[in-house]
Amino acid sequence: MRSDSLGYLDPVTSSSTTAVKQSATFTIVPGLADSKCYSFRDSSGRYLRHADYRVRFDASNGTQLFNKDATYCARPGSVAGSVGLESYNYPGRYIRHYNYELRIDPYQDNATFRADSSFTAVSPWA
Repeated sequence: MRSDSLGYLDPVTSSSTTAVKQSATFTIVPGLADSKCYSFRDSSGRYLRHADYRVRFDASNGTQLFNKDATYCARPGSVAGSVGLESYNYPGRYIRHYNYELRIDPYQDNATFRADSSFTAVSPWA
């Protein structure tokens, strides 16, 4: 995440600043719209949600639309142990990175899309 509150897939290493590490670390919580799915909260309490198909971080406004925008359902990813994150309110659209920007795009049955939309949870940065 950068200062524009939009989601990006940027490299993070052990030598990255604390701010960069924090912006790349999320708490996985039960989905705001469906507890069988997931929502992702950053260290400031904002949620990963989509608006106009672009992934961003926003504080919850408590609306049903926000809750749906901030809920993603895990689906099998293309690599063992990975998941695809399907939009709760736009079935068939998955979080994926494209030119380092995170967005929700319609599923495409090709290797590039599968790789760009598969994610693996890792330990948070200390």
